[in-house]
Amino acid sequence: MKLMNIKRHGDEPQQEKKKLTISYKNQRRIWAAIFLAPWLIGFFTLFLFPLIQSFIYSFYQLTPVSGAINKTFIGFQNYVYAINQHTTTTSSSFKVELLNTTGDALINLPVLLIFSLFIAVLLNMKFKGRAAIRAIFFIPVILNSAAVATALGGGDVITRILEQSGIDRIFDLEFYLIQTGMTPMIVMFIVGLIGRIYDILALAGVPILLFLASIQSVPKHLYEAAKIEGATSYEMFWLITLPNVSPHIVTVTVYALVDTFLTSPVSGIISDELKKQAWGLSSAMAWIYVGTILVMLGSLAVLAKGLKIGGSHYEN
Repeated sequence: MKLMNIKRHGDEPQQEKKKLTISYKNQRRIWAAIFLAPWLIGFFTLFLFPLIQSFIYSFYQLTPVSGAINKTFIGFQNYVYAINQHTTTTSSSFKVELLNTTGDALINLPVLLIFSLFIAVLLNMKFKGRAAIRAIFFIPVILNSAAVATALGGGDVITRILEQSGIDRIFDLEFYLIQTGMTPMIVMFIVGLIGRIYDILALAGVPILLFLASIQSVPKHLYEAAKIEGATSYEMFWLITLPNVSPHIVTVTVYALVDTFLTSPVSGIISDELKKQAWGLSSAMAWIYVGTILVMLGSLAVLAKGLKIGGSHYEN
């Protein structure tokens, strides 16, 4: 009898722990449902029907008439035309711009993640003028508009003036890198990254804030214990900061990927076809556009699952 009582008393803490664990998981599900509810309501009431309708329209040739729209079923012709035959007034095409945007996204994302995390770590340090420096890195997000982009495009005029004066070689990084004996592939990669500095800075404002918030949420006692044990700043970054920030890498990547596509010339091409009342073609382009993003997000999800990125650092 005494042994049975001991076993029962020993089982009680485990049962209480299990109840607490189940309760915590239920609380997470409830809060997740609460935060998702506004988006779900808006999606099903405002967005779902136009989404389905645009998919149906992509298989039709739509002709506006007085008081109605004539629909002629043409199958996948809109998709074939968008990929193989479409051209723009600037000697480009939907296919070319989509491939360029996809390539830029694949190159920009790793650089953007590394740059944003590096700047967030620096901005988390205590120094004079920290608030002003944080604001400076967020300014490109505020100024990221068509008017500002057009104004900044005035750099092309300066380039032409330098070319006419014959001193453009002074600022030609590609020319000097080739003279050092680097292979053309490495030179093109370096020059391409430098040429993307404005794009990366324009996209980095929100990722920096997300990483900064995640770094500030790391418990301070972890750093204090590490300092007592004699850990260096380098060791604390790799063993404390990075593991705790890793769940937010997926969030930042998704944001940067979607933002890259939203600001790409592909969106402008779809809008132009919509203005021309080529509704079936623009719908097909939009779905090719969406499909490309979904494929990239799906690949990201598989990669994150394989590398075990995105889960909470404290769940296990």
